Amino acid sequence: MVLMEELLDYGAEHAVCALTIRRDSLFCEGVNGVPSWVGIEYMAQTAGAHAGLSDATEGRPAGICMYLGTKRYRSERTHFAIGSRLRVVVQLVLRDDSDLTAFDCAIYQAEGDGENVIARGDIKAFRPKDLDAIMRGARI
Repeated sequence: MVLMEELLDYGAEHAVCALTIRRDSLFCEGVNGVPSWVGIEYMAQTAGAHAGLSDATEGRPAGICMYLGTKRYRSERTHFAIGSRLRVVVQLVLRDDSDLTAFDCAIYQAEGDGENVIARGDIKAFRPKDLDAIMRGARI
């Protein structure tokens, strides 16, 4: 499932993706738009884009990035309204030797001549070096 529509920016420690909420957007609830809890998935997919681009810039094939959880997520809206243009920014705050990663995330909505932060959260993920070993239950 791909929810993000475009990659706007990427760097070693950040990624920025965007999408526009439409009536046919996945998870759209009629005239209400997309429930704000879907913002966690928008953040996770942007973090996943960062992981894939990091692999590519280091000459590796894109690996699996496993979502572990979100300790905090807060949205100023109950729904992302139809027609809203959202910009999702993830900032890498931790990557350790075992490939655990953490991102500080924000969702911005274009309003008038500017943007407002409408959701914040964090994403924790694991990028295993040997997915097959994990699937077999091996300790790594």
